[in-house]
Amino acid sequence: SKQNLSLFLEAQGIELMLRCIREKVHSGFCSLKVLFFALSSTDSKKACERFVDVGGLKTLFSVFMGRSLSIPKPAKCSDAGSKVSTASDKNGKRAKKVTLAKKEWLQGIENNMIHILYSLTRHLDDNSPFDAKARLIAKFVEDDCIKCDRLLELFLKYDTKMRQAEIKYLRSEEADMAEAEGIDIEFAALHARLQGGGDLYHRASAILAYLISSSKRCCGHITEQLKVQNSGIVVIKTALHEFASVLDQGEQRQQIISLGALM
Repeated sequence: SKQNLSLFLEAQGIELMLRCIREKVHSGFCSLKVLFFALSSTDSKKACERFVDVGGLKTLFSVFMGRSLSIPKPAKCSDAGSKVSTASDKNGKRAKKVTLAKKEWLQGIENNMIHILYSLTRHLDDNSPFDAKARLIAKFVEDDCIKCDRLLELFLKYDTKMRQAEIKYLRSEEADMAEAEGIDIEFAALHARLQGGGDLYHRASAILAYLISSSKRCCGHITEQLKVQNSGIVVIKTALHEFASVLDQGEQRQQIISLGALM
């Protein structure tokens, strides 16, 4: 609630979460999740501005870039933090469990990172104090726009995952049964797309659109990188259109429509 968020800010909750992330231990994963929730509500504008003011961008982008030394490590007692001995795992079952847990751990971090970045672009504007918007844009521009490359990489990655999830569903027995029962297959396929990576694909597209509409340098770099992929800005516009179509009427949906218009 708005009251709980205010109490969280007053208690320096953001600063505490950032400190946990910088420790690079198990609690860092949970801290990212807490920040995701704290920054993603309709009342999170002040929280996003506070996040930038206390130096959160430096910590955020260290993890966002996927640098192994910056990513929170799972506890050794957890499956994701375990090391499996070949001698004690003759059938490979334990190794598969650990591998899956490690994959889910990294996926969870990636998921939280994209949501946090999306929240920042949703709430930071030209009127934000502490030059918050300019500082966010500057992070994407620095080092020859390497962070734009990373964002575009994630956008294309989740585009592929989303499409694969849709194809898998349409070829499944579940889809055949749904069609036989008169269920709207297009709606069911859309649900499969969202579950398979579409949600992150949409948010990555919104971040890209925010950068393109806010910075000529980012716009030029992203456009050039899309050309290298034999693609163009139209793929981002298409993603924004689909994102808007799954949102309820309101400020968030209108913002996505406005971003599409600016492009």
